[in-house]
Amino acid sequence: MTKFLKIAGKILASILLAIVLVLAIFSISPIYRFEGPVPFSGENIYNPYADLDTSIGWKRACLHTHTKVDKGINECPYYPDVVYADYMSYGYDILGFTNHQALTPHPIDSSLYIAGYEHGYNLFKFHINAYGVEKVEKFDHILPILLSQKQFMIDRLADDGDFVQFNHPNRTLTIDRRVMEHLSGYRLIEGDAGFGEKDHGRGTSLNHWDEALSAGRYAHNCINDDNHNSKAHASIARRCSWINTPTPYWKDIREQLLKGNFYTTRVPDFGNGDTAVKHAENLILPRIEDIGLKGDTVYMRLSAPASAIRVISQNGTIVDSTFNSSAIQYVMAPEDPYVRMTAWYDNGTTVYTNAFARYSEGDSPYRDFAHPVRWGMTILWNLLLLAVVAGCIYCYKLMFTSRAPLP
Repeated sequence: MTKFLKIAGKILASILLAIVLVLAIFSISPIYRFEGPVPFSGENIYNPYADLDTSIGWKRACLHTHTKVDKGINECPYYPDVVYADYMSYGYDILGFTNHQALTPHPIDSSLYIAGYEHGYNLFKFHINAYGVEKVEKFDHILPILLSQKQFMIDRLADDGDFVQFNHPNRTLTIDRRVMEHLSGYRLIEGDAGFGEKDHGRGTSLNHWDEALSAGRYAHNCINDDNHNSKAHASIARRCSWINTPTPYWKDIREQLLKGNFYTTRVPDFGNGDTAVKHAENLILPRIEDIGLKGDTVYMRLSAPASAIRVISQNGTIVDSTFNSSAIQYVMAPEDPYVRMTAWYDNGTTVYTNAFARYSEGDSPYRDFAHPVRWGMTILWNLLLLAVVAGCIYCYKLMFTSRAPLP
C-alpha cells in the first residue's frame, strides 16, 4: 500500500510539475510601458460614413462564425458548405469563416474567400480575429494575465495581416476598464457579444467599447454571431454587420471596414423555433437609410420608427434621445470627444452606429499608441519564468533519479 501511494504521489507531482512547466513556457512576453487614457480632441470630426453610397445600399455580413474542419479545433458539427447555405437563407451577402487556429477556404466561390481565423486557445478566452493573413499563429499565452501579454498578441497578429478584431471582451476573463483604457492596435471590436442570448438587453450598453473610446482608443464596433451551430435556431442570425461595399470581395470589404462605413444590428430570435417566421422577419429588418455629418451635426434616418434613439458620448453618457421616431440629429458640443447612436425597437432589434470622433492630426482619430519595452522588467519577468522552468526540471530529476542505497 505504501509503495502504491508513493507511485501515485510521484505521478500526481509529475502532472503538477508538467502543468507549471507548460504555463511558464507559454507566459514569455515583453513588458511594456503603456500610455494612459487620452480622450479624443481637436477641431476635426471623423465621419465613418463620409463615403456612404446609398445607391449600392448595405450588404449583410457575419465575419465571425465557425464550421466543422478537418484540421483544427472543431466547435461546430457542420461543414462550411452547410453553414454558408444556412446563412444565405437568412438574407446574408457575406460570410467569413473564422475557425479556431485554422484558415477555412470558401466552399462555393474562392473569390469570396476571407482569409481570417480566430486566434487563441488560452483559458481566459482572450480571442482575436486576424484578417488578411496567410498563416496561423501557433503561439499563445495559456494564462494571459498581464496587460503586456495581451498587447503582445495583438501586435504579433496585426503584423501578420491586414488588421485584427478584439473578440467578445464582455465574456473574456481579466478584461476590465483598465485593460480597455490601455490596449491598442485593434481596428474592430465585438462590442455586443457578452451575455449570450438571454441578457434581456443588458449587452446593448456596449460598456467595454465606450471604455476604449473614452480613453482615445478608436475602433469600430463589428458584432457577429460567433456561431458554433448554424442549425441552432437561437444562435444563427442574431448579430450582424451591414457594410456599404460595392462588392462582396475582401478588397472592398476591408476598405469599408477600416473606414467604419458599416453599422451593426442585434436581432431577436424571431419565431421561437418557427424557422419560416424567422426567415421572413430577417428579410424585413429596419435599416439605416441615411447617416452622416454636416458641419458639427451628426444625423441618422431609419427605415422604420424606433421606440428610442439615443446619442451616446464620453463614458457611455447619453447626451440626447428621441422616442417613437425614425430620425435624429445632434450637434456635437466642443466637450464631446465622440458620439455614437443606438436605436432600440420594441421587438428587441437594436441598431448600432460607429463613432464620430474628434481629432486634430492625420486622417482619423485612430492611433496605434506607442508602448515601448521596459527592458529591466522584461528581463526580470522572463528570468523568473526561466527559474520556474529550471525548478520544475530539477524537481522532476529529484523524483525520478534513482540513488544507490548507502552502505
